[in-house]
Amino acid sequence: MSTNDGRFSDFGWVIRLSPLIVAIILAALWMAGAPTPVPDLRLSAPLVARPGTTIGVRAWQVDQDADGHTVIAAPAVVVELRTSTGLLLAKTELAKSLVQGVEGDMPVPIGRNELLTLIARAEIDGSGVSVERSLYVQDSIESRWRKGRAVNAFQGYEIGPIRALDPTRRITTLDARVEEGACVPELACWLSVWAGSEAVSVRIRPLAGVRVAASPTRSSNRLTRFPLVVAGNEGRVNVEALDADGEAFAAREVRLPVVLGGIVARASATSGRIEVEWDQLGGRQPVLVDVFEGRRWMHALSLSPEDGHLPALGPGVWRIQLRADLFSDNTAGVSYAVVVDPDGPGPARQAADAVLDEADREGLDPLAVAIIEGTPPEATIDELRRALFAVPSFDVVAIGPATSARLGTDETREGAQELRRWQAAAAILLIGLMVSMVLFRVGLLAEARARQLLDDLGDGATPPASRPSAERGLWAFVLLVFVLLAVLALSKRWF
Repeated sequence: MSTNDGRFSDFGWVIRLSPLIVAIILAALWMAGAPTPVPDLRLSAPLVARPGTTIGVRAWQVDQDADGHTVIAAPAVVVELRTSTGLLLAKTELAKSLVQGVEGDMPVPIGRNELLTLIARAEIDGSGVSVERSLYVQDSIESRWRKGRAVNAFQGYEIGPIRALDPTRRITTLDARVEEGACVPELACWLSVWAGSEAVSVRIRPLAGVRVAASPTRSSNRLTRFPLVVAGNEGRVNVEALDADGEAFAAREVRLPVVLGGIVARASATSGRIEVEWDQLGGRQPVLVDVFEGRRWMHALSLSPEDGHLPALGPGVWRIQLRADLFSDNTAGVSYAVVVDPDGPGPARQAADAVLDEADREGLDPLAVAIIEGTPPEATIDELRRALFAVPSFDVVAIGPATSARLGTDETREGAQELRRWQAAAAILLIGLMVSMVLFRVGLLAEARARQLLDDLGDGATPPASRPSAERGLWAFVLLVFVLLAVLALSKRWF
């Protein structure tokens, strides 16, 4: 018996040190689960591009201030364009935005037809941070940016059928559209009406939530413009064609597109230079500007109210979107600018061709068709441009979420921490099994020794049958405690 006592007494240190060992394991697991956070650098850029063009690029850091509130920082960021083998093709340093983050353009070299990689690098708090994005470069590639605004049925653009109020008179064209693409409550917008070649007067009569001058305007194949102010969440007007006596003989109802809290944008090009104007609730503030050719994001910059001019963009039809901040795609103001191509067919035809390029998705535009057929309304080039792009500009080209430097890092760290949790739980359970085994064996030896002592001191009578005691169940209680500690180690809330 003494041999067994000596053997199991060697495991006494396991029982004495087991609480300390488990505490060390849990402390190490807790510390490993709270590593130094990686700065959240984010990169926003297109997914596709054509060689020989540029792409817009924005970057920013999501951080927290001393009070724990989320803030947007603007670290110095350099963006590189590399091949799959790591060859550097282009490099640009982004400039600090007037609103949030940093911004700039990345040139795409000519002659490329492959998958490239955009890498944004920054030095934040003494450590280097980088984030990568793929860029597919092909001559024939088209952008598939998501389009649309989150508006309800009462805020979407809808034009009803022409209703004949006088059976003796007929009109085939009574086209009405908001020049800014959408109206913002309490900000002025313009409704452009085209009555075709009819020598009629046009009147706008408010139906719901709109303030408008109701005086009729003579229209002889002209675009007639009416200033409107939407007063609520919904705006509806009746567009009426009047005869020589001022009586309405035809009408159609128009539900105005309404964007709550948005920006009203207007752009115009003179001598190749684009001037941008905008209105906001609460007064004009600096805005982010994203320039698109079709649906391809070409330039990223910002403008202040004191200087609303864009740098020279070259000939073409440019879609210009203005945002109050990095996360307000849905309330962006949209306008178009037409920079005349000296070798092209003229600004009106350029604009009409650009509108009809969207015909498969948006349907044929009667005004664009009239211009191409050579029967445009009598209007200035600026009036035609505003009317042509009124309906397409209601939708926004959504930039989408940016890629974060922490995306892959967080997943890798979570996987490593999950492995550590299971290893810690296994180690705690193993220690518990060893301690319980020792306690169980010691209990059996103690019972055997007690029985032997009774036999040695007894009178030869049969000893009473042994009954369960609290000491015999101690090993089970200790094992349960270690199992609970192992389950605690698997908790994602604490570790």
